[in-house]
Amino acid sequence: MLDIKDQIREYVYAGASANDGFLSEREIAQHFNLKRNNTREVLLRLEGEGVLRRHPKRGYSYVDYDSTDAATVIVMRYMVEREAVRKAAVRATREDMVRLTLIFEELEALIAAKDLPGFMASDMEFHTALIASSHDNMLIKIFEFMKATLFRRRDLAAGEFPQSFVKTQEAHRKIFAAFKARDAMALEQALYDHIGHHEAIAGLGIPARQG
Repeated sequence: MLDIKDQIREYVYAGASANDGFLSEREIAQHFNLKRNNTREVLLRLEGEGVLRRHPKRGYSYVDYDSTDAATVIVMRYMVEREAVRKAAVRATREDMVRLTLIFEELEALIAAKDLPGFMASDMEFHTALIASSHDNMLIKIFEFMKATLFRRRDLAAGEFPQSFVKTQEAHRKIFAAFKARDAMALEQALYDHIGHHEAIAGLGIPARQG
C-alpha cells in the first residue's frame, strides 16, 4: 500500500491534469482528511524532490519530464544501478539479504500465478532494494527521484517491463544469485544482461564483463 506521500503524489498527478494543471493545498488536505500543516510538510518534501512545483495563489502542479527521451532515462537508470550493485556486493548487510530474499520469493510466486501487475510492482521493489543495499545515499536518492518521475511515463512501459516477464524473472534469478554470493563481477554482468542491452547503452561503448 502506498504511503501518504506517494498517495498525495499520485493524487496531484491525476487531479492536476483534470483541474487546469493545479491543485490547492486546501483541496489536497480535505481529500486526505489531513491537517493543513501536515499536508504542507508532505508537499514541501515532494517539491524538494522535484516531483511537484508550487505556484503562488494557484496551487501545485506535477513537474513534466516529457522532454527527457526514453533512451536518456534508460542510460541514467543503468548507470545508477551499475554503480549501486558494485557497492552492494561489498556493503550489503544481513538485513539487506533478508529483504531482497523476501522480494525475490514474492516475484517467484507472482510469476507462477501469472500476476503481471503484481509482478511489475514487485520488480521495481526488487531493484529498489538492490540499490538500497549499496548504502550510498546519493544513488538511493537519484533512483527514488527517477521512480517518482521518469519511470511512470507510458512510453517506457515496454522498455522497463518486457512482454516476456518470464525472461525478466530469469534475469532476476541471476542477479539474486550473484548478490547472495557477493560476486561483484557476476552481479554487474547479470545487471548488464538484464537492462544493459538497450542500444542507447551500447552506444556508450560500455562492454559487458565476461566470465
